[in-house]
Amino acid sequence: MSYAEPETSIDEGEPYFLYLLDNGVNPVRLTSDPDPLTRMGEIWKPSAVSHGDIEQSGNIEKAAVDLTFPLSDVYAKTLLTPASEVTTVTIWRGHHTDPSNELRVVWKGRVVNPKSGKQNIKVPVENISTSMRRPGCRARYQRTCRHALYFPGCNVNVDDFKVPATVSSIDGLVLTIAEAAAQPDGRYKAGLVIFDGLFGWVGEHVGDTITLVGEIDGLAEAVAADGPTAVYIAPGCDLSEEVCANVFGNHLNHGGFKNMSDNNPFSQSIT
Repeated sequence: MSYAEPETSIDEGEPYFLYLLDNGVNPVRLTSDPDPLTRMGEIWKPSAVSHGDIEQSGNIEKAAVDLTFPLSDVYAKTLLTPASEVTTVTIWRGHHTDPSNELRVVWKGRVVNPKSGKQNIKVPVENISTSMRRPGCRARYQRTCRHALYFPGCNVNVDDFKVPATVSSIDGLVLTIAEAAAQPDGRYKAGLVIFDGLFGWVGEHVGDTITLVGEIDGLAEAVAADGPTAVYIAPGCDLSEEVCANVFGNHLNHGGFKNMSDNNPFSQSIT
């Protein structure tokens, strides 16, 4: 018996999936099977990961498959953290009823913009054809920095600037954090609140009040159940050269040109 026989049969198929998530440094091997599997000379660990329907599309820009992890999955939480490495995903399908243990690749892609929901963590995986393993030419010529804080290009490590703090109360998106008052108003605007490995972006900061852009899953429930809750807070950046240099000591990575001319060379006459 080969892979094709159980795959095309009516009742002899017993499928399982293997998931390889590889950032080039620490590959992670998971399987949908409840027991560890040894395939291709490697051990694949059981996981509650699942994936959506795999469809062939004429538009590769819209071709993507979502991996879904439980909200508590430790590895999935690491995918929510900004990283400079590209994580590629390969999905194999096999059948327990195939004694040859033949496997077929059913999807290969790269992780883009994982998001945490109320019940799970969704990890979109774009078709590998949509991109090379590096960004294209996309740098902008502008006065303010073109990089996103704590992301590649900026290269500031959030662990170097986050400080422990306590959320004493929460009202919707408004958090009361006494430690925030130790910094000038606005210092945490566009920064982060980190709870249980999940990130929340800060929209406003005044005194001990921080207003989030969106909810951090589980934070409101933790405060309601346990009272004051431990988090980390990390400062934000207004993308100016002064804040980049004075707050983060990151002037060499500043991606702006504050002295650029007001004249657009592409709209001026050469005569």
